[in-house]
Amino acid sequence: MTNASRQRHNRHQRGGSAHRGLDADDTSRRQSGPKQSKQVPPMGTNDCLPFVVKDSAALKEDLIRILGRIKDLESGKTKEIEEIEAFSKMAQERLALASRSLPNEPEDVDLMSKVVFALFNRDLVKPQPSGVSYGNLIESLCRFFIAAYNNEPIQGDIESPASPSILHASNTSVGSYERRKVDILRALSEILFENGSNIKDLLQDLFQIISAAARNTGLHEQSELRRMALNCMANMVHKTGSLFSALHERMYEILFPNLVLTSQYEASSLVGPTSAARRRDRASERKLISSALRALHFLLQEDKNISTRSIPPLMNVICRFMFYTSENWASQPTTIASPASSSAFNVGVIQRSSYSTPASIISYTKSGGATSHSLQTLDYAELSLAYRSIQSSDSEYSDSESGIHLAQRRRHDGKVRLNALLCLQALARAAPKQLQPHWPKFLTSSSSAPMTAGTYKAPSLIGLIGSDPIYNVRSAACVVLGNILESSRQYLAMAEENTNISGTKSHTGLLALSERVGLMTRELHIGFALAVDNMDSSVDQAIVIQMIKCCSSIVANCSYEKMRPGLPHLVFRSVEKFLNSNDPSLQSAVLLFLTNLLSNISARVEVRESILSPSTDSDTTTSELLSRLLGLVENSQIPAAVCIEAWDTLRAVAQFHFDAITTLWPRLDSALENAQKSEDLRIRSSGLLFLEEYSKAGTLAINPLTSEWWKDAMERHILKAFAEENPSIKALGCDCISHLSSDAFSGLPSRLEMLIMSLVLGTALDEHPNTRAAACRAIGVFILFPSLRGNSTHVVDLASAVLDLCQDSNLNVRVRASWAVGNLCDSLVLVKANDQAHVLDEILTLSLWTKIIKTALTICQDHEKLKSNGIRAIGGLLRVTFEGILERERHSLVKDAIYALIKHMEQGSLKGRWNACYAMQNVLLNPCFPIGSTAGTSYALDSDMVSWTRDVYGALLQAIQQSRNFKVRINACAALTVPKTRAKYGDQAMLRKMIQVLMTAVQNLDEEQGEHEFGEFQYRGQLETKLLKCLDHLLQITGGVANLGLELDPNLRQRILDNRPENAEASTASNILP
Repeated sequence: MTNASRQRHNRHQRGGSAHRGLDADDTSRRQSGPKQSKQVPPMGTNDCLPFVVKDSAALKEDLIRILGRIKDLESGKTKEIEEIEAFSKMAQERLALASRSLPNEPEDVDLMSKVVFALFNRDLVKPQPSGVSYGNLIESLCRFFIAAYNNEPIQGDIESPASPSILHASNTSVGSYERRKVDILRALSEILFENGSNIKDLLQDLFQIISAAARNTGLHEQSELRRMALNCMANMVHKTGSLFSALHERMYEILFPNLVLTSQYEASSLVGPTSAARRRDRASERKLISSALRALHFLLQEDKNISTRSIPPLMNVICRFMFYTSENWASQPTTIASPASSSAFNVGVIQRSSYSTPASIISYTKSGGATSHSLQTLDYAELSLAYRSIQSSDSEYSDSESGIHLAQRRRHDGKVRLNALLCLQALARAAPKQLQPHWPKFLTSSSSAPMTAGTYKAPSLIGLIGSDPIYNVRSAACVVLGNILESSRQYLAMAEENTNISGTKSHTGLLALSERVGLMTRELHIGFALAVDNMDSSVDQAIVIQMIKCCSSIVANCSYEKMRPGLPHLVFRSVEKFLNSNDPSLQSAVLLFLTNLLSNISARVEVRESILSPSTDSDTTTSELLSRLLGLVENSQIPAAVCIEAWDTLRAVAQFHFDAITTLWPRLDSALENAQKSEDLRIRSSGLLFLEEYSKAGTLAINPLTSEWWKDAMERHILKAFAEENPSIKALGCDCISHLSSDAFSGLPSRLEMLIMSLVLGTALDEHPNTRAAACRAIGVFILFPSLRGNSTHVVDLASAVLDLCQDSNLNVRVRASWAVGNLCDSLVLVKANDQAHVLDEILTLSLWTKIIKTALTICQDHEKLKSNGIRAIGGLLRVTFEGILERERHSLVKDAIYALIKHMEQGSLKGRWNACYAMQNVLLNPCFPIGSTAGTSYALDSDMVSWTRDVYGALLQAIQQSRNFKVRINACAALTVPKTRAKYGDQAMLRKMIQVLMTAVQNLDEEQGEHEFGEFQYRGQLETKLLKCLDHLLQITGGVANLGLELDPNLRQRILDNRPENAEASTASNILP
């Protein structure tokens, strides 16, 4: 169900009726307000003016005329928006005056109830720019009805229960006073809808009235009053968030018994010949259930704590009503027992085995003891059969019920199921993980597949989707199942099928969780395939679309790695036939399904072999699906929405099945050219998105795209994007270029290389931030190309562009620009590593060095998304910094940069710490970098040791000791191993501390297994190797532990020796490792 349709559903129900037409007739019969004038003046432009209040009688006459005007609106006599708005404003003024002026006489209350219900139910009361304050009006009306509700009835107002009028009246009425209370609550429910913020001062008074009326007393005569109170509770809590959180648990304790203890009527009232009284009883019951479920749905939406705290009893109730029909409900034996505890949170769990005959027992256990008693036994097999019977036979009603009553009954049954589904959706959104153990209650996991849709041993969501006679219920079931699947990808990833037992019980009588999930996964596919195949032509197209969208969620979130083959192809065969439909919406849904199926990595092999492979009985080498997709993008007469989805599907093929599409490039090339000529911006964008993905996949392919291909694609498609005025098209042009490989770029003609550089640098100055961000990405790629980084002019131009964009006001631009700055410094490292010292001298002038280091320091203080790039830039830059610059800036910029790295090694995100340790390793790789002892250097005048020595090594040792992330510790070890001389490590005390920390870290590594996440242990062996290598390196530099006054454990000594490479010299081992 879409948000729009859900909003209409809520608005339709908020007046307290499951069906507005029935209630409207009922209201007109039972309300006893003043009679309307025989002749209601027609509403004109100036008809709002004659309403002049002289006394109460005149005010009541105005209210009666307002009711007449509302009927004119319903009949369509008044259609001008200005007239309706003028009438709405006038009516609000009269309501405000009446709520303050009219006494609480019975006839006045009846009239106000009618007027308020009619106005609010038709959305004729809304905030006005001038006139009566909307908030004050809501509060004033609530005060009026609270006082009216609390008024004691006058003598004679309550008729005798034995009065003939009572027998003739609706079965929801027990006298005029009781009828008036029902009408008051009906009006209040309209007032309260989405107006919770306006009743804060009256909350306690309102809740006292509503809670008293909403409690399940077990009296059938009060069911209508109770239903109105439940509607009030639902509308009061709707869209209030945590505003009324203090009352949420109390609301739940009132709502839940209304659902658990429904159907308290005597069995004799529900059996025997169908009568009007019996139909009314059934209708009243259905309305009550529907209202209670709707209130529960709103409450679960507003308070996730209730969802997470009480899922077992909630699932019992939701599953009970999710498959509700009048037939199966009336046939169930009901034994009512109230929970011993006052809190509804103590209700027990459905006891159900998913691998035997699906029969469930709902039991309620006393909170204080071990005894439990059965509330109700639900045979799900019987329930399912009764549910299916509504499609084929209604013999119970065929002789005595007219067609209209049968249609109304089905519609009301559907509303019960619909509201139960919405409750399940709220649970799925609030607590998806806690809901997963309860999947077998609404997703069948039997060991055998159903023969036809909806014929499961137990009722299932798939059964509702495939066979429910109410289309809204089918649609809602699709949406709910889609929501459940979207948030459960990890749960579905464990799905497994044992090909030997094929879903049968193991020798222990139980199945592993992965096999249970595998069974549900298989039946999801089989059930949907059968449901789609069995649809007849009378099914509404919107339902078919929803079912296909649900299939899209299934193939997008299920894992097929450990499943037996055939499931993806089974669903594909059922859905792909709708691609030939003439309905663009249906075609788009099918294409979305294909996109999700083709994007599922776990199904890649099966998709490639069974769906994208050419047909064996065809002469063509192209699969039928790809031919149809190409036909959609080549045909200019195809609707835009379908064409866009077709390009997206082809993009998925290019991304995950590149080999299957390479031979089709000539046709794709032509289709792209046609797409660029389209006047629809979305089609042009979709074509370029496909080209971007195709170029990206082609660059990473075993046989990458050649320079000739890139030259042709540039001239025919990509360069044209830069001539577009639309910024998104320019950005896509930059994205396409950014997938150029260095080899392909160097193979392009020089004129094309220069043109690409000019276009990208020019786009970096574009006024639109998305375009600037895309240009930064392209620059970050180009700056690493060997053919460009060897040219100092190109490097300086690219560097200047991205350094300036690091100050951009747009975060996305700064993120991309900072990434390019990090790549710039990596490029300088590569220049130095390739012995291009003269190029580095030309590039790294003092002014550019200063600009880079200042920009990197600024990035380190920016948003968390940028910090890692700034850290990376500092490490790379200091690795190639000349000795003269280091000496010149050691008290200013160099010092600031070093302490920025130290700060991020000690605190911040794991990604930042990892990058800081790696950056420090880069810094220490510069042989000119000052650290350790100052003896014999130009720093000797400052002190015996460079000022930041202790802080640098202290931060690295802290990372080794305290970091819970193995990759951070690995990089810290790698950095400590870099210095090659003892002087670089400082004094003997510092070396002694390093060796002690490393020995302790190695010895404690085996004891930390329970302290780290499971994913960390794939790096354990690498960390142990790094620790032993670092310890060995330090021991060799110091000449052995004896020189430091330490002892080396024999086992640790042996581990160090075993960790050495096989060709390492062992002649000094006995001296260094005694």
